[in-house]
Amino acid sequence: MTVAQLSDDRIADALAPWRGRRYVALGSSFASGPGIPPRAPGSVRAAGRSSRNYPHLIAGAAGLRLTDVTSSGATCAHILHERQHGSPPQRMAVTPDTELVTVTIGGNDIGLTAFLIARRMPSPVRLLPAARRSADEAATGRALGGIGKRLNRVFGTVRDQAPNARLLVVNYLSVLGPPRPDEPPTDRHYRYLAESLADRTAAAAERAGAHLIDVRTPSLAHAPGSPVPWTSDFFVPVPGRPAHGTPCHPTAAGMAAVADLVLVRLRTLTPVG
Repeated sequence: MTVAQLSDDRIADALAPWRGRRYVALGSSFASGPGIPPRAPGSVRAAGRSSRNYPHLIAGAAGLRLTDVTSSGATCAHILHERQHGSPPQRMAVTPDTELVTVTIGGNDIGLTAFLIARRMPSPVRLLPAARRSADEAATGRALGGIGKRLNRVFGTVRDQAPNARLLVVNYLSVLGPPRPDEPPTDRHYRYLAESLADRTAAAAERAGAHLIDVRTPSLAHAPGSPVPWTSDFFVPVPGRPAHGTPCHPTAAGMAAVADLVLVRLRTLTPVG
């Protein structure tokens, strides 16, 4: 049963223990929601942080006090020790009084979405050095080698800084549907990267004692072209025309679906303290 299938009173009753609790959202663009209007008030434009991303929707439904530091392009290093877009490392938002943390990270470390976008760009653009690097199958495959250790450090750091917080690890929505026998090599390699990242994320979450929210699996039935797509396919943005999304990223419907899946799990949990 999803949150949407419950009455308002039952939702309120199930989430009542979380009302007023401190919630910190960490992660990359699949958490921040670039291109989904409106932009979160006071946020840096480059962060691509939407007020309709899944952290904001969760906080609104559960009455949580949200600190959203998610940011487009973020890697594990941006959570742990590197500044981004003029902002401090995301972990600085996590304090001992934090009671809920969600995190979606790892895709930029291995070039997951960048690979797909680069391979879908027009041929002349693919000749540019940056696009050629992003489209390199061997490089993305090598990047997978160290992602497990990076995720361990991220989840371990959150645990150390907020020992009484519930840690919910949200994996990545898929831009592709179920596997097809005739799918092109680009799609096969993207799927390999996405499935490998999902496996390593699940393993790191288990080691950290975190709760895994698997959004990738249900998203396979909501790929671009489906009746209710949770992600967008590649497109070339037209200047002056609002796109209401970003190529190969979550749609507003996708963010709502992720929030719904998190809230279903949150209904079964109570704050630690």
